[in-house]
Amino acid sequence: MDADVVRQLWTAYRERPVDQTLHPHDYMYNMAVNGWTDYEAVGRSAMQIIASALISGPSYHVTRIMDFGCGHGRVARHLRSFFPNGELFFSDIDPTCLEFCSQQFGGRSVPSCEDFGSLKLPNDLDLIWVGSVFTHLDYGRMVALFDALAGALRMRGTLVATFRGAFMYRKMKSEKDPNQQQRWKSLLDQYEAGGIGYAPYNGDKRDWGLSLSSVEHVVGIGRRHSRLRLINYTEVGWAAVHDVAGWAVSPA
Repeated sequence: MDADVVRQLWTAYRERPVDQTLHPHDYMYNMAVNGWTDYEAVGRSAMQIIASALISGPSYHVTRIMDFGCGHGRVARHLRSFFPNGELFFSDIDPTCLEFCSQQFGGRSVPSCEDFGSLKLPNDLDLIWVGSVFTHLDYGRMVALFDALAGALRMRGTLVATFRGAFMYRKMKSEKDPNQQQRWKSLLDQYEAGGIGYAPYNGDKRDWGLSLSSVEHVVGIGRRHSRLRLINYTEVGWAAVHDVAGWAVSPA
């Protein structure tokens, strides 16, 4: 997308108020140390990433946008402000998130599920944002989700997603608490051995945990799709924690 067009979108977005309505069970807000200040900064960081990806990618326009793993709207409220006339789709496994985001920010609900091969996503999406979802999946489920999302993009459509990479590995490796060291030992060992690691949050729930992914593994997921090209990769790009990768459906 032309940089001047993105600049105009960004300027208008920064001049509009962002909806500050909160769901009472918004975990991300309730865990924010400095309340709205921290919460809002993470949402704004996502928009900076998205704007950068759009400049790097081949999109001419963005009208159909999905927030996959929308939660209770930490980024969704910013997407609505950035694309005030856009057709928004909100997807999450938690129905309270779907109801809140679709009603509060004006969009359609798309229920998620544990079996990503069974996802029923809208077609011809111009932009998909995936914040802190791949970060909780093992590699096999990463691939399944990526394939489903990539298949929902239209020509020139853009997918932007976050991952935990080398920065988080170093941070966890330097942990001094012996209990934490033991908790994440398997995850760190896997990452050191092969550049990819996963550990469930508890032993009897295998579908949700914490993952670490090297740049090579993240890039490799996209290279399995001949119609996609990598448009950017930024280490520690989202809220000074997550790596961010962007792909677009190439016209050539």
